[in-house]
Amino acid sequence: MSKRRDDWLDENEYPDDRDVDELGDDSPVDYDRLTMGRIGSMRQPFWTRGRIIMAVFVLIILFSLLAAVIAPLLRR
Repeated sequence: MSKRRDDWLDENEYPDDRDVDELGDDSPVDYDRLTMGRIGSMRQPFWTRGRIIMAVFVLIILFSLLAAVIAPLLRR
């Protein structure tokens, strides 16, 4: 037995043919972040401050591991 979530759409909540004919591809931009419509410039960029900081830390760790492996080879 499955529970029905409140955010599910019923058949009568989908756009009808009149709405599709009226709006079509020129539908207005959807600014609600919780919907599946186009949100235009509200989309969060991929490289956020947190991701940049995490990438720097990962690069530092990888460089230190690589340096530990290469350092004995350079001493010869």
